[in-house]
Amino acid sequence: YWPIYEAAERHGLPVAMHVFGYSGFPVSGTGWPSYYLEETTGHSAACQSVVASLVLEGVFERFPDVKFINIEGGFGWLAALSWRLDKHWSRLRAEVPHLKRPPSEYLREQLYITTQPMDEPESPRQLIDLMEQVGMDRLLFATDYPHWDFDDPARALPRGLTPEQTRAICSENARKLFRL
Repeated sequence: YWPIYEAAERHGLPVAMHVFGYSGFPVSGTGWPSYYLEETTGHSAACQSVVASLVLEGVFERFPDVKFINIEGGFGWLAALSWRLDKHWSRLRAEVPHLKRPPSEYLREQLYITTQPMDEPESPRQLIDLMEQVGMDRLLFATDYPHWDFDDPARALPRGLTPEQTRAICSENARKLFRL
């Protein structure tokens, strides 16, 4: 995909990724899921693998001006992945000398992520805390409509977001990213 990244950087375009196990490949290393529940839950693991690969293979280092968008994989996993990558990078950085900074810094600067599927902890405050860890300025609202399991725009975002945070997630972050 390096030519795609080069073209995206040359033209100032973001690269959107919709990562799943279709096109003849299972979503996980355990093979084909038996149930949709397993498949849909596995999407976030596939997203984590792709995001980790982009960082560790040096895509973000080589193309610092390219923004990436992870679509329809949720976002609840991103903070933990960032922490894990930084911890391992601090011990194993000799393996990836092309990375000049901790992985979380690349993710914070170059990765946007959509809200769908929305994680729904019991407490709205927990979700807001998670959104703040990911970065309110990195979240892009998505519903997955018209699929049966779409997030209803009227109820998808947690109670307790400020009007500014809601506006950022629902429009301003995308406007900035796409220069609209």
